[in-house]
Amino acid sequence: MAAISACKFDTLQFFVDELQPLSHYKAIEERLNQFATLVPFSKGSRWDVAAAREAWLKMGPSADPSTFQVHERDLVEQLLHGFGWRITGQHEGTETCSLLLSTVDPAGIRFVITAKAAQSVKKAKADPAAYDHFAATHINRYTSYHNGAQGVAVLGFELARGELEVVVERYRACHPKLIVSVPHQYEDENMRIFDVYAYYLGEKKESEADPGTVIRFVERGSACAEGSMPLPGLVPVAATFDPTVLPAYADHWVSNVRSRVGFLQTLEDTLGFVPKVDFNAGVVAAGEAQIESTVMGNASPLVTKDMNTALKDRGQVFLPTNNALSPVGHVHWYLEELGQGIQHVASRVASLPEYIQRANDLRQITGEGFTFLNIPRTYYGLLEKQLLVKGGVDGELLPDSATGLGESEAEAVMASLLDAGLMDPVGAVSLEADEAAFDRALGGASFYGGASVSTKKMIHCVLRRSCYLNLWKLMHDQLTEETYMSIVRNKILIDVQGEDVLMQIFTSVILQRKPGTEAPFLEFIQRVCAQCSDGSETCEPIRPGCGGFGIRNFLTLFLSIEVSKAMLDASKAAEGGKVAETAFHNRRVKLFTDQLVEANPILTEISDCMTGEGKCLDKGDTAGAEDWSRRKELANRALQECSQKYNGLMKKMREAGW
Repeated sequence: MAAISACKFDTLQFFVDELQPLSHYKAIEERLNQFATLVPFSKGSRWDVAAAREAWLKMGPSADPSTFQVHERDLVEQLLHGFGWRITGQHEGTETCSLLLSTVDPAGIRFVITAKAAQSVKKAKADPAAYDHFAATHINRYTSYHNGAQGVAVLGFELARGELEVVVERYRACHPKLIVSVPHQYEDENMRIFDVYAYYLGEKKESEADPGTVIRFVERGSACAEGSMPLPGLVPVAATFDPTVLPAYADHWVSNVRSRVGFLQTLEDTLGFVPKVDFNAGVVAAGEAQIESTVMGNASPLVTKDMNTALKDRGQVFLPTNNALSPVGHVHWYLEELGQGIQHVASRVASLPEYIQRANDLRQITGEGFTFLNIPRTYYGLLEKQLLVKGGVDGELLPDSATGLGESEAEAVMASLLDAGLMDPVGAVSLEADEAAFDRALGGASFYGGASVSTKKMIHCVLRRSCYLNLWKLMHDQLTEETYMSIVRNKILIDVQGEDVLMQIFTSVILQRKPGTEAPFLEFIQRVCAQCSDGSETCEPIRPGCGGFGIRNFLTLFLSIEVSKAMLDASKAAEGGKVAETAFHNRRVKLFTDQLVEANPILTEISDCMTGEGKCLDKGDTAGAEDWSRRKELANRALQECSQKYNGLMKKMREAGW
């Protein structure tokens, strides 16, 4: 099926339990904007959190950051506090009310958040709903097929003028069961809208449509300017963004489904999308949990060497899709508890360390916003005695170091750091310690006072590098130490494909009513593209999705979810004084983390093979591509063996119990 030439990411619509009056949210925006003027902040830096918290408290009541919980939160308030989004549109209907949440760039990602109207509003307005997409029947249908939960209800895509009718005819011909209604024409707004159900309940065409999640196609007339209201019925709302805010743009939207192949074929039949990356059984696994995953997408017409242009591109659509292969694990439980739907929404930003540092600082200052998946320090790196003995990594001496330390000297360094509280028993060195703090801690080591300047410098370098050692082994000096430390401090994950780098992070669940229940979440990423690193005329155009959707992406997310859950279970057990149960969950954390670390070099090999294979195919080098493909298959088998190993270990531990 020929691809639709200009299908673009558009607006997402969320259905939630309740929305506060616009005035409530605008008061929050005003306070945040005022705070930004009282407590200056430079992009790329960090707030003095203690001083900023004091200034925030002087402005009025505040939540306690130490008691932050992810459940029972207002998504609008979270986006205002956490990422600096603002309300730029509103709809007040007889049945529902909606708010449009936008990033600072009008071309960035936008969320329409809809709730049923309060009874007082319904009584005050007798006219029927004028806009179908704001009808309460859609909320009723969504919640009935998602166990009453809140979530991402509608995936919006913009089509070029003239292409909506093509999509309509394809659905009528191939998938009539999925059509929600005939296209709606809104003359005043110069828009046409066509809604279809995203998935079948079971296999394609053999089962009925799953009415839980909708795909919306919007065709806009030439009079619709960039950044105008995305849906008929929304009216503009004035908004001021504080100067510390960074924009965010749509990158990919991920579904959990029962029939992955059926959904992919539907996308191919109607939009001409094709698989970009396909991961088969046994490859994506965390302990006993296993899934299959495929990235479906189009071919963006954009060709550019400009990073800013590539950052803002909405025309490259990626739709990763997961299905469960085991009766355990996040995807399985999501489907069992909530049914098919959007697992998470990913947005890309220009600088992920800056974006997340700001969000983490603001949560500590205001007590509001977002928390993120809990990644153990072992993922990034720990201090080991041999690093000090070798004076670096793999025998490589750090600058100005003629030799490493002796065994006893290295042991003395580690003991001194532990006594001073600058290293935990596992070997995680403090991220906040500076050279002066290290000098004070190491002053008690007998050899340290007489050590040469170069030896002290070597020790300091080893201590700092140990914090991000595993990342450095992947990228060496591709990133600055400051960036590495920010990545670790904010628990950002790294994927590498060839010379491209993908930074990613996942929020804790959103729209969760009760702890322990399944719910969607948000992802934020930064793509560091090697093709256009020098900006010269001779550099290659930036590949859409640079940094890729390599297997590391999926496995890291999958393992991160399981690690975070295990860490939460361990924390709850410890609070309840359940010693044996705490130890059991800590063993789960270690197994998941060990799997992540052991899989890293295999993932790197797979990623390199995918890059090499792609480059050979681009050049028409069939033989070279086949060589890379053979290497990739060997690495895939190694990854399957790794997954099977930890599957067995986790099963054995679970059966033994605590």
